[in-house]
Amino acid sequence: MGRKYTGWDANASGKRAGTEKFVQLLCQHFNGAIWNNGTWVVRDVRGGSRPSVHGTGRAADVSWKRKNDGKGYGNYKAACEVLDFLVQHSELLLIEELHDYFLQPYGRGWRCDRAAWKVYDKPSIGSPGGDWWHVEIAPTHADNPAYYEQAFAQIKAGGGQPAPVAPSTPAPATGGLTFTYPGKAVKKGSKGDAVKLVQAVVGVNADGNFGGQTEAAVKAWQSAHNVSPADGIVGKQTWAAMFGA
Repeated sequence: MGRKYTGWDANASGKRAGTEKFVQLLCQHFNGAIWNNGTWVVRDVRGGSRPSVHGTGRAADVSWKRKNDGKGYGNYKAACEVLDFLVQHSELLLIEELHDYFLQPYGRGWRCDRAAWKVYDKPSIGSPGGDWWHVEIAPTHADNPAYYEQAFAQIKAGGGQPAPVAPSTPAPATGGLTFTYPGKAVKKGSKGDAVKLVQAVVGVNADGNFGGQTEAAVKAWQSAHNVSPADGIVGKQTWAAMFGA
């Protein structure tokens, strides 16, 4: 078992300097490919009545969505390197919890007390298909920006935790999806995990059945991303545009 998980302990009166510095340096480390989508706010968890850890000032939402100014990966597979980084350096950076909403229908989460990812089979963390991550840090240095300055400097210098970790993309054995092109076009009538992953990208219910709604959503996605022809068929070209594969 790993470190004890804190969760919500008390609402803060405002943003906390250590948390803000952590988020700032994390975004800098990845050269603007992720961006701060919000930290301290006092509210309940979405869809529930429990207080959100955002209220403690120790949580942040970090987005990989592509913005008009060019910031953001805009590609889930590429963006997963940030999750790998956070897990690899979880002890140094005092990471307590990660929520990855993108994999539909229910996403997945990592926590320090189990030191592993869990792919959810029922609603657990909300915001299905979201293009951002929820990140929580321990209370230890949430008010100490100098700690995070030193931690990122140590990582940049090659310190921290250099031991490799398993890729954060969940393997099929955990109920997750892989990004390998399935060998043939994914199109109307197709079924299975490859369809689920495409559906998650184009924003329809990821039920694994490629029907008319999925076809229309793929056509719209192709048009919006200048993939030609916009025929609703996910062949090698569209797959590469979606997943960088």
